[in-house]
Amino acid sequence: MHLLTTAQQDRLRHLARRSPAFIGMRIVVHEDHVEVSHPEQLELGFESLSAALAGVPAGEWPDLVDEHFRRAIALGTADGSDLEGPTDVVLQRTYLRLATSDSGVSEVASYADEITPGLLRVLAFDRPDSIVIMKDEDVLRHGLDQLYDAGAENLAGELPDGYLEGDGVYYLQGSDYVGSLVLIIPWVIEVLTGVADAPHGALVAMPARDQFIFHVIRDRDTAGVLAALDEVGRLAAECHANSAHQLSSRVYWWRPMPVGGLETVGHHNGLGMATYYSDDFEDLLFTVGLEYGTA
Repeated sequence: MHLLTTAQQDRLRHLARRSPAFIGMRIVVHEDHVEVSHPEQLELGFESLSAALAGVPAGEWPDLVDEHFRRAIALGTADGSDLEGPTDVVLQRTYLRLATSDSGVSEVASYADEITPGLLRVLAFDRPDSIVIMKDEDVLRHGLDQLYDAGAENLAGELPDGYLEGDGVYYLQGSDYVGSLVLIIPWVIEVLTGVADAPHGALVAMPARDQFIFHVIRDRDTAGVLAALDEVGRLAAECHANSAHQLSSRVYWWRPMPVGGLETVGHHNGLGMATYYSDDFEDLLFTVGLEYGTA
């Protein structure tokens, strides 16, 4: 949307909000896209629309906006779409992705699994102007296992070229899939830190779809797990509050196999970390030789 002025961006969002293209649909207009939650799961970006509107007389905008969204919705919901094409082609555009439990995804994707309360792992299909959640029939058509394998491989390609790091806390920002990198975190940790085995797991946060934060828990971690917990929590709360693509403001403990999964350990409440450690996490703090307290 950088092609438009702030006032023009505001007008575009207003036109999207009132567009007759969305009659009968449940939508939320975000800063740079429209999220459709009913009767389909669609995300319709503003990038190509902004480029088309730049330099066009203001009086022509309403018709152009309406036509753009009608076309995008048709592409996203049409029978015989590219999701019904050859499996090898579909796999090239399939991604693992996080979705919030209140997004309505489970209504069309019963295969979606909850990786932690409030967050689901789903399969997404990437189109030039939209991202759609694969429905049960799509998964049945192409096969769950190979879709998951392709989704993980394609997600790895979304690792940003650069990142910020301080005291062992890594902050990544990039495409709408970056927050979902937690789904392949062992690989992310190895690529960015060189650590091939993280037996104690990591602190992670996915404040927004385009942001991911983590800290690998090490033996006798001189940086301090608790200091890292506070920093990850502070960053997660700040990024979550300022993002139009929110996922979760919480900090999680990622546990490697054979246990696996994500466990909530706290959130930053503006004053400090509010923590709710499990017995396992408290045992971990003893294991790595730390003294600890609760906020």
